[in-house]
Amino acid sequence: MSDPGGTEVDRLLRGRLAELAGQVRRAEAMVRAEEAEGVHDLRVAMRRARSLLVSFEDLLRWPATQRLVEDLRWSAAELSGLRDVEVVQERLEVLLVADPVELLLGPVSARVADHVRAARASELVRVQELLADNPPRLLADELERVVAEAPGSASVDDVRRRLRQDWRRTRRRAGRAAALPAGDRALDAALHDVRKAAKRARYAAETLKPLLGERAEEMEKAAEAVQQALGDHRDTLLTRAALRQMGVQAHLDRQNGFSFGRMHALEQVAGEGYLEVYATARDRLDAKRLRRWLR
Repeated sequence: MSDPGGTEVDRLLRGRLAELAGQVRRAEAMVRAEEAEGVHDLRVAMRRARSLLVSFEDLLRWPATQRLVEDLRWSAAELSGLRDVEVVQERLEVLLVADPVELLLGPVSARVADHVRAARASELVRVQELLADNPPRLLADELERVVAEAPGSASVDDVRRRLRQDWRRTRRRAGRAAALPAGDRALDAALHDVRKAAKRARYAAETLKPLLGERAEEMEKAAEAVQQALGDHRDTLLTRAALRQMGVQAHLDRQNGFSFGRMHALEQVAGEGYLEVYATARDRLDAKRLRRWLR
């Protein structure tokens, strides 16, 4: 049972960590039961907990949590491959349904099914190894240990300053990405960095809404819009990579690769559309009222 003392800020953040520990336990049970959203829910809970620890651990003088942060990062990464397969499968299924049958030349659906089946089987091995050797419930135990530690003394102004740092980090990374020309090989990596920073800012603002109110909610929504648009763009990159792989294999098998090239082009167009959505979301994150509030 955690000490109810500490500042209002500390009680809020420790309460959020306890909530996330419970989410990790429930999501692990979903993964073991092979429920559809289990992997997604588990990754999100671990990422939220890691983000909260990274943003606030030194400010609130929590015990050394560097190892816990790294374990949360590693475990979420071990689950990412299976989640990527699920995302690519969803996008491929949409493409197959949308394409006229006369444009599906050769055993396209069968090849897609075989590709997804093989990729999923490979990633399931990693997930099962994680559950056996490093069960996420142990991370939940560690999160609860942090919750039970002596309370900190951070103020509302302290966490508001930390939120400002997360917001500025996102804007700086967005600025660096915007300076790169279209087609630059470094652009995808730069956008990935923007997405990670936006995710961290979003989770911090989300947690602090009960204390900071309407502006924190506005920041959360703006950061989420950036994260979502760039996440959708990344999904098209993953799908394009899978389509290229299948197209090459079709060619090597002396089959027609036209359909895979066509779907690849459609995903490229979709990706460009998501970048336009991102540009609008990026401008929202730079709104004057947010800048004034976070000065």
